[in-house]
Amino acid sequence: MTGVDSRQPDRDRRAWLWDRISRLAEAEGVPSGVRHVSLTAAAVLSATDVVVYQVVDGGRCEPAHVTGPVGDWLSEAEITFGEGPAMDCLRQECPVVGDLAAFGGVRWPVFAPFALMRGVTGILAFPVVMGAVVVGCLEALRPTAEPPTPREVVDGLLLADAAMLVLLRAEPLPPGADPFSDAVEARWATVQRAVGVVSAQADSDLTTAFVRVRAHAYRTGRRLADVAADVLARRLRFPADPDEEPHTGHGPG
Repeated sequence: MTGVDSRQPDRDRRAWLWDRISRLAEAEGVPSGVRHVSLTAAAVLSATDVVVYQVVDGGRCEPAHVTGPVGDWLSEAEITFGEGPAMDCLRQECPVVGDLAAFGGVRWPVFAPFALMRGVTGILAFPVVMGAVVVGCLEALRPTAEPPTPREVVDGLLLADAAMLVLLRAEPLPPGADPFSDAVEARWATVQRAVGVVSAQADSDLTTAFVRVRAHAYRTGRRLADVAADVLARRLRFPADPDEEPHTGHGPG
């Protein structure tokens, strides 16, 4: 008697998900990429938006793709506040289910109210793993706090695997193919450049520089990109002493 392969359903589902991803890419005439994984995740996980994060210099993270404005706001908020389902997923290296209405205020006291105000009450976060190392997170933002079904958990894990594979390939879309994503990417590129400038100003490593930029954005209630733009325009300078507040100026001119 032949034994039953319990992995067969997952293999079938993986193939089904990749077929959806490939069809989206084929319709646009481009290689399969993180955009198509994100759009597939939004559909099968009943998400308002999906964010795929990737770990960059020094262990910090930033979005590799965001499907819409709600995801854009919330991903930047999680990174700025340093709390939320995606941040826990990366730290704990396991899936995280967030019911923001029920217990989010206790677990994520700053992030949860921010997300609820934008119509997100449930979040699913799945680690993106390369070998034994977590290199990112796939996060689905949902308008309801219903717990995920077993199928949704499997789909989330399989789509996180798919995200890892397309991030490894790193085949960018043609310019202009996704204007919203281009704008998000440009904003985070501004943050990256500003972190490099702050690192030089304060004679610190990149991780410490990013923490200082993030802390200033949090204290002042501003977006990271706006703080970064001030750094690049020389309207804001971070001193070497971390206890000293950044200096404001009037730019180069």
